[in-house]
Amino acid sequence: MKKKITLIGAGPHACVVIDIVHEAGLYDIVGIIDSKKDIGSDFFGYPIIGRQEDLAELVAQYEIEGGIVCIGDNYWRGFVVKFILDHIPGFEFVNAIHPSCVISKSSQIGGGNVIMAGVIINPYARIENHCIVNTNSSLEHFCIMHDFSSLSAGVTTGGYVEIGQFTAVALGVTLFDRIKIGEHTVIGSSALVTKDVGDRVLVYGVPARVIRNREIGEKYLK
Repeated sequence: MKKKITLIGAGPHACVVIDIVHEAGLYDIVGIIDSKKDIGSDFFGYPIIGRQEDLAELVAQYEIEGGIVCIGDNYWRGFVVKFILDHIPGFEFVNAIHPSCVISKSSQIGGGNVIMAGVIINPYARIENHCIVNTNSSLEHFCIMHDFSSLSAGVTTGGYVEIGQFTAVALGVTLFDRIKIGEHTVIGSSALVTKDVGDRVLVYGVPARVIRNREIGEKYLK
């Protein structure tokens, strides 16, 4: 039997996760948990079954065996994951990996990750927990994505790149080999990053340069 899971967050990102779960065929979605939508209402064919603060009761009621936090913003995804683990320390976060991905057997992938169609993950790359790798991105050999980081569609990395916690790399960015990106940083669309980037900054351009500092939790998704 397939493992019963729930998705937490009924926004645009959840639509993609639903599609990936359908394509992969590994899990049964019993319903969606959301903080705003009406309980009992429909979300792309699935009912809204409750709020995240009710997760312990919902796990028992629906025999939920795992879940995915479907929030695109890295900081708020982290906030919700922490809330869940504070209330249910043993809750299992599963991965949604599209079957069209090419993933090396020597790579390492943690839990709660969403890896979309056309992604390539090459040998000895490591994706930690609750990361997002969007459509047609590539993570080269020996790269590291730390917890709650994300690559938007069409990102290309060289080898040995390290991406810090909560950092977002936007559409079509290219990261040169052997560079390190700090935590809570945003790399703007189409940037060409040729050298290391620090923590809590906004960077873009060709070549990329620091535009300004960022506050932790500052929105970057419109």
